[in-house]
Amino acid sequence: MQVDSNARRCVVLLGDHAILITALSSVAVVTCFVFPRIAPLVVAGAAATLSIVYLVSGNARKEGSPSRYLLRPEIPFLAWVFVACLWAASPWDGFVKAAFLAALVLSAIVVADALPSLNVSTIEAIAKGFLIGFLIGAIFICVEIVTRDGTRRLVLEYFPDLERGLAKHGTIRNGIIQKVSGAYITRATTVYCLLWCPAILAATLYARGFTKWLCYAAIAASSIVIVLHPYTQSQTAQFALLVVSVVLVVSLLAPKLALWGGGAGFASLVFFIVPVALAMFAAGLHQKPNVFGSAKARIIIWNYTAERILEKPILGVGTNSTRYLDEARPKEEKLKPDNLYAVAETRAHPHNVYLQIWYELGLVGAITFAALGLSLLRRVSALPRGIMPYAITHFAMCMAILAPTYGLWQNWFQSIVVVSTLILIGLMAPQIPSSRA
Repeated sequence: MQVDSNARRCVVLLGDHAILITALSSVAVVTCFVFPRIAPLVVAGAAATLSIVYLVSGNARKEGSPSRYLLRPEIPFLAWVFVACLWAASPWDGFVKAAFLAALVLSAIVVADALPSLNVSTIEAIAKGFLIGFLIGAIFICVEIVTRDGTRRLVLEYFPDLERGLAKHGTIRNGIIQKVSGAYITRATTVYCLLWCPAILAATLYARGFTKWLCYAAIAASSIVIVLHPYTQSQTAQFALLVVSVVLVVSLLAPKLALWGGGAGFASLVFFIVPVALAMFAAGLHQKPNVFGSAKARIIIWNYTAERILEKPILGVGTNSTRYLDEARPKEEKLKPDNLYAVAETRAHPHNVYLQIWYELGLVGAITFAALGLSLLRRVSALPRGIMPYAITHFAMCMAILAPTYGLWQNWFQSIVVVSTLILIGLMAPQIPSSRA
């Protein structure tokens, strides 16, 4: 009873400090843009802490037994990730990666259950802080794009330890950072893309009058800069924003059509990614002069990974084995042929989560992952008509970002995907009648 009383007191306290909540939310979002490899982990850690507080409170017990979480559609995929550690190249490292992912996902599930217990004024304060933070982050990204990472280069000159990959991704002369690689702006635009739909929803539900249209204009303007400016250096972000903008329009006009299209697209990506990867290479797309360099490299990497998938298609090579197997290859096998733009290898990860799932977890992993995604879409279909389009669009954004970018086991990437989804769920909570019961 004492724990339950403390939990209720905490909720009341949050409601009485709207300005503080708004400020903290804003700062958390801005730091995700500025330090994308660190801040999402911190925010996810805070969410995990909140999940523990909720579980030990009386509120969680009122919702039912904690064993109900074992029936979630996420469990089969997570369970198979642990099983696949048994034949991984490094079973212990695979277990650590699996444990982090499981903790991240399960804590997010608990937080999602807890969000409806917050009062509407608290959610509004969080929404306003998130929107302010997103707009500041969008301005930061646009400035960085136009000035070619000017702000980041200046900060890293004085605090180089903020970026552990500076020696690899930067050019330094006489103590002055002359240039940083596209890896920096690529991560920041990934954060932007994953928070894009929640930002539009926050503006739609929680901004009023002229402020709402000003937010829309700022989001549109920053998206245009990212898509059109040549220094963006993230073709994935450019492609995702273009495609998902169309998805948003279709979702608003015909949500059921968009829902079915999203499900078909997701299933196609999961189950046809291997033959598509092989077909792109066989068609010689990696040799086309009008295909940009990073796309040529992706096609070569994807083809090589797809060929390795065919060697162990059912069970895969084991959780988090890609990096170890790639490092174990003889150096003479990694020499770049004259007729290829890049070396045929998987690298530490193949820059495609769908292919990585097939390679490491096999057909079983692909089936459980597909079941997870389609079950999420089924839940989206039950949302009210006013907010369903934004959930569909966010699902499409995640689906697009997973295809050509980062690896399955990069913790910051996992965290920002989960955090962005939790933000969307929190923003929608007051709009779902059953969640306020």
